[in-house]
Amino acid sequence: MKYPDISFEPFFAFVHRPRIMYSPGLRAEIGYEMGQLGGTKAVIFTDQGIVKAGVCDMVADEVKKSDLKLVGIFDSIVQDARIDIINKGTKFYRDNGADCMIVIGGGSVMDTAKAVNIMVGQGYDDFKPLAEQAALYEDAKRLPPHIAFPTTAGTGSEVTFAMVVLDTAAHAKLSVAHPYCTCDLAMLDPELMVKLPPKITAFTGMDALTHAVEGVTATGAEPISDALNLHAIRMIFKFLPLAVKEPDNVDARGGMLLASCIAGMGFGNSMTGAVHATAHALGGVYGIPHGLANAIMLPIVMDYNVQAVPERFKMAADAMGINVEGMDAIEAGEKAVQAVIDLKKEVGLTDTLKSLGVPDDREKLQPLAETAMGDSQISYNPNPIEESDILDLYLKAMK
Repeated sequence: MKYPDISFEPFFAFVHRPRIMYSPGLRAEIGYEMGQLGGTKAVIFTDQGIVKAGVCDMVADEVKKSDLKLVGIFDSIVQDARIDIINKGTKFYRDNGADCMIVIGGGSVMDTAKAVNIMVGQGYDDFKPLAEQAALYEDAKRLPPHIAFPTTAGTGSEVTFAMVVLDTAAHAKLSVAHPYCTCDLAMLDPELMVKLPPKITAFTGMDALTHAVEGVTATGAEPISDALNLHAIRMIFKFLPLAVKEPDNVDARGGMLLASCIAGMGFGNSMTGAVHATAHALGGVYGIPHGLANAIMLPIVMDYNVQAVPERFKMAADAMGINVEGMDAIEAGEKAVQAVIDLKKEVGLTDTLKSLGVPDDREKLQPLAETAMGDSQISYNPNPIEESDILDLYLKAMK
């Protein structure tokens, strides 16, 4: 389809910092690339799942073959970046005399490591006061060398200049931005993903799709982010079903890894909307993994938003492979909603909020809706939304 007559803000800024490399087996270059950045003594940041799957060793073994010294492996990171673990990781980095970090994992690992690098690079001891500030731009400094190997094709955290941190006391997720928190180099090696289980492959892939769809339709969308997000949608619809069905298919894994990264560059500039706001609340209050929460909420919020920006949803539908020529924009948007529902079924995601233990009761959902309304992404939703609307969306997600 032709690019439609749509508006965007007359002034916008597009930000992208890390260098990106892609190749199966790319981990073999870790020693050389870290040396180019000036790193000599590295700590690996990862989680127990990555260690037990042998994925950490796939990178660590290459470090040991190089002149780069591995001084420690911090594998205590859990689901969601947590302030207490960020503080422990910072102490581990310092105690081992590291001067650089290698990050192997999904969004929680990458966000934790970003926060640690801010603490190390700027001399802090406790991340809690930083998390409460949301934007760490004043006196921001360039940080120690940092290379990331994403192992899930979902968050795009390797290229986004913010991190999502869980405040366990408040049961809320906080978005914290810093201009230099992204890695210096994102090394995309699809061979590190072949052991990812099908269900995690599915919902992390839906996370990437949510970034792309919300990125295209958010109020912050602009031509550069459109180009990235629309292509990410094309790639996800092509490669996600294949990656779920054929875990050892390196081409499919690579396609998803690239799509996630491309969507990260896109939505990191356009922002997202009510899917992310409602999903962040579900993660903070009920511990639902972010990608799974996004997968559940995406078609429901899309349906709510279609009439607000139908031409943008028509572009998304076209990217999904729907023949939209001659089709009314609202009809095309509705087709896009159905395409997402069909994709979820194809990759085996049948969870509902009710099946995950979220109460099917408007009054009990009130605190959840209040948390979502306070989320930083809610203001970018294309269709104005109130607390009562969010309650309606959560109730629709019960089925």
